[in-house]
Amino acid sequence: MLKKLEQLTLEEKIGQLIVFGFHEDHYASNIENLIKNHKLGNILLFSRNVSSSEKLFILNKNIQKAMLKYLQIPAFITADQEGGMVTRLFGDATIFPGAMAISAANNPHNAYLSGLYMADEMDALGINVNFAPVLDVNNNPLNPVIGVRSYSDRPEVVSEYANQYISGLQSKVIATAKHFPGHGDTHVDSHLDLPHVDFGKQRLHEMELYPFKKAIKNNLKAVMGAHIVYQDITNGMPATLSKEALTDLLRGELGFTGLVFTDGMEMKAILNRYGAVESAVPAILAGANLLLYCHHEDQQIAAAKVIKEAVLDGTLPLEVLNERVARILKYKAELNLDIVKQDYQDVKPRVGNKIHREFAQNILNQALTLVKGKPFKAQGKTLFISQSPQATTFADLTDGKSNTIEILKDVLPQFDYYQAQINPTADEINKLKDMALKYDQIVLTSYNSNVFKNQIKLLKELVQTKKELHVISLRNPYDHYLVPEIENYVCLYEYTANSVNTLKDYLLGKIKPKGKLPINV
Repeated sequence: MLKKLEQLTLEEKIGQLIVFGFHEDHYASNIENLIKNHKLGNILLFSRNVSSSEKLFILNKNIQKAMLKYLQIPAFITADQEGGMVTRLFGDATIFPGAMAISAANNPHNAYLSGLYMADEMDALGINVNFAPVLDVNNNPLNPVIGVRSYSDRPEVVSEYANQYISGLQSKVIATAKHFPGHGDTHVDSHLDLPHVDFGKQRLHEMELYPFKKAIKNNLKAVMGAHIVYQDITNGMPATLSKEALTDLLRGELGFTGLVFTDGMEMKAILNRYGAVESAVPAILAGANLLLYCHHEDQQIAAAKVIKEAVLDGTLPLEVLNERVARILKYKAELNLDIVKQDYQDVKPRVGNKIHREFAQNILNQALTLVKGKPFKAQGKTLFISQSPQATTFADLTDGKSNTIEILKDVLPQFDYYQAQINPTADEINKLKDMALKYDQIVLTSYNSNVFKNQIKLLKELVQTKKELHVISLRNPYDHYLVPEIENYVCLYEYTANSVNTLKDYLLGKIKPKGKLPINV
């Protein structure tokens, strides 16, 4: 039997509010210490914790067994498993497509199936909360952190695809819509600093809040708050620490009754201005149920300590604490705990199986989008210029196995290849321009030119050669917006093993672009 609220000690109640990360890929003594002695009750997994699906299964099984042994309450085991470049499960798990690739394939049912299949693999491995989908409307082409993590720059499209995804995902895990009230129209990455948004409340309701309103009506179970100041709503504070945002707006106006997670409290938007530990109590008072402390054990322990002190001195009323914890326990009572009595062989057929992998690859094939010009057809001498996959935000991850040139050179030996820097130097740009003059065709992959701005210079120089140039975007589909002189422009929306397979088949002439651009450029 799981413990009920009235059976919990003060320390156990506080521990239910903390979601902690760690650095090991196995159940270690430091994890047991945080559970047994500090009563911390929830886990956040990163790629550093995932060396194989089998080891992850064993880790999560041991975590849940420890939670039940020491606390008599299961853990929320959480991860940022958005798909595409924001993926935590590699190896033998399926690499599912990201949001914009799914919407580019132009069938909302694909979003449902992506959520359904992803939930099956996460549940099999013991993960019960997914910090996805992104409900941000990416209406700022220069947004440094969202981009293809969003379904579209139109709120109705974001809503349509996100609700399909939520319905599929919540078949087996809790979906968490982020980043409330919206991170789509910012110029600052909240991992690095505190963004400010100064448009009015009416615009917020019409644009940013539209997908959240629809998702709440679709039985959304969790929301993640954003570390962003909204001048007309949050009274000068980031939404994470704002009662006006998390209680008055989210719970009051929008009627949300589920769980509220903070974003990572060690992100610089909070850490540098308010303090990660010092913000624990303000976040709870604002309306948060669960606080993410992702990286540092000392901060995880200190956060629990300051919350206890706030309860004892009355800063955090006990009835507020009880309300936050009761909502957590309500959802934990519904968790699937089969993992504690299973072995990996019991769940292995659900992880990275043929149906899931073929589905993921087919979505990328369908997403391939010709934005301008003509499809590629090999003729004459061809130079292929590309970069290694790069993490452009703190949420990104690369699998290290998706290098375009390494994959293409064996199947297209007639091409010549050049591995460029992600942000080429002036000397490299001049070298590539001179090289290009010796070829009939140039194929160049671009990768977030708004971040790596020397790519723009390279693109412009290659355009001036008057050679047949084909640009293939492997991330945000805005590079044509930055260099409108590009004549042939194709989008793939992500740099993953599946997208490189799609690129290979496209260059071989096996597939043609069928995708529909989900944004305006």
